[in-house]
Amino acid sequence: MKPLKNFLAVLPIVLGSASMRPTEMSGNRIAHSNKDYGNQALIAYVGSVTGMYAFDIGITVYMDTTIGVRYEVTFEKGTAVTSHVAIFYKFSSPFQSITYNFLTHKSTVNKNGGSPDSDPNVDVIGNETVDNYLCTHLQHGGGTDEVSDYWMSPNVPGFSKLVNTLKTISPGLPALAFSGTIFNWGGLVKWTENFVAQGQTMHMELNLQEANTDIVLPSKTFDVPSK
Repeated sequence: MKPLKNFLAVLPIVLGSASMRPTEMSGNRIAHSNKDYGNQALIAYVGSVTGMYAFDIGITVYMDTTIGVRYEVTFEKGTAVTSHVAIFYKFSSPFQSITYNFLTHKSTVNKNGGSPDSDPNVDVIGNETVDNYLCTHLQHGGGTDEVSDYWMSPNVPGFSKLVNTLKTISPGLPALAFSGTIFNWGGLVKWTENFVAQGQTMHMELNLQEANTDIVLPSKTFDVPSK
């Protein structure tokens, strides 16, 4: 299930395929929103995968521009949590991130590993309104058995703050690399993907649940749990 392997590598994106290079740069981008306040932001997504493998997904990004970023992903099947992992990055340690598994209580230090791989181009489909956000619809086709669609809006609170923060992260770090950009069209509002796994068609959908810059996150939010 190749697309599912990308969840941790995708925040930025969470944010969705952060290093994708759009094929139509001129005249299609929407101006970024400047309505970001304070140093902190929380952006949360919920979604699901249906088909041969069925489970629910939760992704939350916590950010403090003076401390760092916490990127957390949870997979659930019914009431059972099957995976719960977070990536912690602090500006005080610019050449590493730490991955923590909440189920095994184990952590792994990720060192600078070179330049990230570039992703395929995306196409601009048009403008659509999703959950009251005016979005640009982008699409990437990975062959006959894989199609990804992204709806991006400049009005997602905190997105420009997040993008500017991610640009300061060492580009060789696993799962936190950031090089370029569907974010030219805004923050991620919705992401769908259709793909084939073991001969069966699967569908994934991820939707913006919360985007909040009017919050207070304690500094311990960005500390790796001790156990």
